[in-house]
Amino acid sequence: MDPHDIIEHRPVENRTTVRRMDGLPRIEFRSSTFAFLFQSGTGWILLAFALAIVAGGSYAGYWWQTSAVLAVVLGVYIAWTHIENRTSLFWIDDQRLFMRRGILMRSEEEIELYRIKDVKVSFSIIQQMFDNGTIQISSSDSSGRLASAAPHPRTMIEVTNVRDARAIRAELRDRVEAIRQRRGVRELDIG
Repeated sequence: MDPHDIIEHRPVENRTTVRRMDGLPRIEFRSSTFAFLFQSGTGWILLAFALAIVAGGSYAGYWWQTSAVLAVVLGVYIAWTHIENRTSLFWIDDQRLFMRRGILMRSEEEIELYRIKDVKVSFSIIQQMFDNGTIQISSSDSSGRLASAAPHPRTMIEVTNVRDARAIRAELRDRVEAIRQRRGVRELDIG
């Protein structure tokens, strides 16, 4: 883990009225470039396409030119994806889901756990073999991408190519239910 990924969260105001659930460790997760390239269907297709281009260039007698151009283009794409993944971090503490994203412009958001409506994990057939997937979090909070319109607006946060996605979903659901019980919050959708 990069030492720059460790963030100390200090509340601005005194939160003595909010009881904290002691003993729960902070759970961090992020998209994985390795999982994208070697453990997902999209990555396999991308690598197969690159090999096909090199083979076609080799057959035409331009193997080194084709390889050089492909290496530059693919290298820039993979480097950008890796930088995006390294600069995006999600973590769960006992009360909130935190999101830190951005390369040139950094944004930090948080969602109260009791506002999370649904947590979904989806897997491609290749991702199932390696136990990494896409985590989709539906929330009544205003952070994230709008997933549904009025009268019940919800937002969707999506994190792709997450290792151990099932375990993260299970832990997130457990923490959401625990904080709802502690605060006496009930989920109610009218409409």
